[in-house]
Amino acid sequence: MSRGTVTVSQVIDRIPVGRFHHRLLAICGSAWAFDGMEVIIISFTLPVLIGAWGLSGLSAGLLGSASLMGMIIGNWGWGWYADRYGRKPAFQWTVLTYSVFAGLTALAVGFYSGFALRFLTGVGLGGALAVDTSYLSEHLPTERRGRYLVYLDAFWPIGNIIAVVLAWVWLSALAGPGGTIALPVVGAVAGWRLLFLSAAFPALLVFVIRSQLSETPYYLAKEGRIDEANALIRTIAAENDEEAELLEVDDVEVTATPPVSRLFDEDIRSQTLMIGAAWFAINFGYYGVFIWLPQTVGAAGVVGNIYLYFLLIAVVQIPGYLSAAYLVERVGRRPTLGSYLLLSGVFTFVFAATMPGVALFGAGLSGFWPFLLGLLAASFFALGAWGAIYAYTPELFPTEARGTGMGYAGGVGKVAAVIGPILAGTLLETDLAGGFVESGYLLALTPLAVAFALGGLVVLAFGRETRGEPLF
Repeated sequence: MSRGTVTVSQVIDRIPVGRFHHRLLAICGSAWAFDGMEVIIISFTLPVLIGAWGLSGLSAGLLGSASLMGMIIGNWGWGWYADRYGRKPAFQWTVLTYSVFAGLTALAVGFYSGFALRFLTGVGLGGALAVDTSYLSEHLPTERRGRYLVYLDAFWPIGNIIAVVLAWVWLSALAGPGGTIALPVVGAVAGWRLLFLSAAFPALLVFVIRSQLSETPYYLAKEGRIDEANALIRTIAAENDEEAELLEVDDVEVTATPPVSRLFDEDIRSQTLMIGAAWFAINFGYYGVFIWLPQTVGAAGVVGNIYLYFLLIAVVQIPGYLSAAYLVERVGRRPTLGSYLLLSGVFTFVFAATMPGVALFGAGLSGFWPFLLGLLAASFFALGAWGAIYAYTPELFPTEARGTGMGYAGGVGKVAAVIGPILAGTLLETDLAGGFVESGYLLALTPLAVAFALGGLVVLAFGRETRGEPLF
């Protein structure tokens, strides 16, 4: 050869971030926001369904966790599918899956049908989260990859805000006199049904994915489709007004999709186990807190309008992401993720210990403001940790197993996400009237806080720093 071997990573690194990457972030971010919307909607409908279907605390916890259970299958299955058949087809099918089944949830008639439809929604959601991250990461230059992956996760609170607005519209603003506070109706239709029906609109994004996105250059090169990879590289460079350096056949080693056991080969085993523990911790803590948050915060009697309260929580999450986006490039992935998980644990405990009626730190450190500030700080650091973990994870796995690795990590996390809300639902001792025992609330949040903190310690102790390293 007349020149040295050029890797896909080097070719991508030589195209500075520009219009192509901004457009790609907008599309991938939109899918991410809709993921966040679909996941959190159950938090607002769960109190309504408890009354409408006469659910016990355990049944309510299972219903709240149904989509998370589906996400376990979606993470693992769609991650493998993306490595085997391509990132783009996996991306569009996962978005379509969660949109369709979210809309069909409006037809549920009780616990069993509701559980099944939420489970199937989760299968699509889990796959979308695994594939979306892999897809975006394989288009980004090394020096900006971490920051842009955190920007991707910053679309999550936008989805939460959309969920809050939709819930307010269908469960409050448009609710007519024919219903009750516990079971609002719009016309003759239960508001919660219209809420789920409106959640099907992300299916329209599939048309954008099909028309605007191509397969990733990493995947095309892995499959030996060098001409297609070069055509895509030319397109990226042209949209950014840059010159493209192209791959040659001899530059690329064609690799088959490996089995899942590849994740536990000696070269990456320790990092597979480390990041699995981190995903378990963040999911256990986050979903244990947030699935039940509308119910428990409302029962605490510290707010008047629950929708405004959750808008504030979502708004606070955005600077949490932005701070993580800065730190993952400034100080590194490992210290950012580890410290944010630790602080999530600290402030989750503060949030519980200062709750009105608990006053673990004394009457002077309980009540509305300590409770609110503790919750906002916990939300800030927990969502910043989410941004850091999504930036960190795809960098730990090789291209031929990146989708599988993301699926593995997300699947392990969703096992914890299922356990968290069920445990919280049991310990909170929530009755059908929406009341709860304050000591039960403290008891429920303490193991969630400990999980956050332990996850941070594992990352700090065993994580490998990947800042500035090319994808391999």
